[in-house]
Amino acid sequence: MQDTLAELEVLRGSDRELLEVEPLTRAAAERLIQVIVDLAIDINGHVAVATLGRAPQTGRDSFAAAAEAGALPAALADALAPLAGLRNVLVHRYTDIRIELVADSITIVLDGFAEYVKALARFLDR
Repeated sequence: MQDTLAELEVLRGSDRELLEVEPLTRAAAERLIQVIVDLAIDINGHVAVATLGRAPQTGRDSFAAAAEAGALPAALADALAPLAGLRNVLVHRYTDIRIELVADSITIVLDGFAEYVKALARFLDR
């Protein structure tokens, strides 16, 4: 995950206008966000099964399960959980993706998942 976060870091500060005129940059941002959230959902699922004895039903639920297992602070889980919905939109294209949502999500993903990595490392060190 840290490698993917480092790749996304290059796009920090990308705004709607840039993503609008540079479709490959937009595609890169979308894909990197998707990969980061997918990794977190998978990790959360493993933590939940190993610790709680059950798998989360949805990607969004996986963040609450990780918090329940003690791997994430509840506030961080609550902040990151909505990104599972963005991931679904990016993957399945349920609707037109608003470029400003992608642009705004870059910083949220970078900052939130940097904290996620730290929290998981603390959890695993116990």
